[in-house]
This record gives sequence, C-alpha cells and structure tokens, in this order.
Amino acid sequence: MMLRPSGVISAMLTPWKAGKPDMDMLRKIVDFQIAAGLSALFPVSSVGEAGYMDVEQKRAVVETVVEQTAGRVPVWAGIPATTADESIALAHAAERAGASGVVLMPPSFYHYDAATLTTVFRQVASAVNLPLCLYNIPFFADPLSAESVAELAAHPNIVGIKDSSGDAVGMMKMLSCCPQADADFAVMTGREEFFFSALCAGATGSVTATAGVLPEVMRKIYDLFSEGKTEQSKALQFAALPVMSMMASLPFPLGYKLGMSLRGFPLGENKIPLSDEIKQKIDDLSFSLNKEITSLLTLIK
Repeated sequence: MMLRPSGVISAMLTPWKAGKPDMDMLRKIVDFQIAAGLSALFPVSSVGEAGYMDVEQKRAVVETVVEQTAGRVPVWAGIPATTADESIALAHAAERAGASGVVLMPPSFYHYDAATLTTVFRQVASAVNLPLCLYNIPFFADPLSAESVAELAAHPNIVGIKDSSGDAVGMMKMLSCCPQADADFAVMTGREEFFFSALCAGATGSVTATAGVLPEVMRKIYDLFSEGKTEQSKALQFAALPVMSMMASLPFPLGYKLGMSLRGFPLGENKIPLSDEIKQKIDDLSFSLNKEITSLLTLIK
C-alpha cells in the first residue's frame, strides 16, 4: 500500500548562514525532532521559508534531511513552485535523494480557478512516482475546496492533504467526502491550535511548525488521544495554546523561529532585514515565550 501521511509531522524551519541554508544546524534539528518522537519530517515548507530558496537550495535541503534521517522516519519533501514543470523537477530530485513522498501547494503568486488547480495537481501527480500530499494554505495560495480535494483524491498518486486553512467546516467536508474517492485518503491538520479537535473529527494527524518547535508536546497530544485518554489530550492541547498563540503573534514565521532558538537551535539571520519595531516585539516576547515553553515541557514530564 502506498505511504500516507499520519501521526505528528514537523513542517521544518530552515536555519540560515551567510545567505544559504545552514546544513550543519539542519542536521542537528533533524536528530532532535526524530529523537522527540516525530512520525515524519517535511522540509522545504512554508514556515521553512521555501519562498526564499532557489531550486538548488530546495534540492540541497531535501537531500540533507533525507541523508541525516537515514531511514529512521519518512521524509515528505516540499516541492512548491510557480509552475508545474518546476514542481515536477523538484519531485524527481526528491525521489533521487530518497524522499518518501512529496508535498505540493497550489502554484504561488498568480490566482487560478478550481478547474485549473485540479489540472495542475493531476499533471504533477501523474509525472512523479512518489506519493503526493496536497497542501491547502490560503495564507499563500489559492484555497482548495473540499469538492476539489475529493476529486483529486481519486488520483492513485494523491494520498492525503495538509489542510492549513483553519476552516473547520471545510475540513469536516473533506473528511466526509474524500473517503468516497479513496477510503484511505489522509486528512492532516496544518493548524496546531486545532490538533485535538481535528483528531476528534477523524483526521489522521498534523503537519505543523509547532511539531518542530515542541515535538514532545505535539506527540503527547497525539499519543494520549490514540490511547483513548481524550480528556488528558484535550487538557494538554489547551495548555499548549498560549505558546502557540505567542508564536503566531509575530509576523509569520518569526514567532516559530524564536521558539526554535529558545529550544537551542538558533536559525541564523533573517532573509529580509527586520524593522526596529519588529525586533523590539521579538525581544519583548522572548522572555514570556521561554517561560511558557519551560512550563509546558515540565507539564509533560
């Protein structure tokens, strides 16, 4: 059976050094996240600033993550691009590198209707050998409706979706209609704040930035739920909400980068110079966020 996303997957942040991805730090992050119990890794993600990477940097990040992972967990490689041809080329490179699957968001920058988006996803899925996970992220690209996702779920290479819309009604529709096309189609939430609720609704897991920053916590929410300890799982989700809200309060993805640095993994310089106002906001948030993270990690021990 073709691999499908499930469990707790990190949308990986990217460390930078001298204007390029810092592969040494990236390897340390891979080991940290796997040791903390994550189900899989997703490099070249939106929170990982894929929009700042050229094609070669995207390929190199995937190659490094796959090599460091060394088969311990699956690697779902991001293949975001403006054109289908570039996404296909990135998918072929990911396959050569040994990735387990690929993750594709709608083409960025320009806007398209639902029929065009469906055509693009089918074109990429038909051109690659790896399982493909759809990525719904209206924050950066055209949204995918539940009806379009259900239509795409019938494609043999399209195995699931990371739904980062935050639209609970839309996700419920996906959970309802996608099994009619593919009984095993995996619906994963891309919103950490909604993790417990998504599991209750029937989602197979989550793919989030918080899974990279706090892998132990996200894994615990999932494990408690899987063990039937739903009240404890819900309590931990609620306990984690202040940290999630703090990280989301800064311009994306700066809050998650701050969280990662507080965990001992500095991500280097920012690709775009920050204003003094934003720098001050980061400084102001640092102490309280660190306090909340420490408290949360103590809670799960």
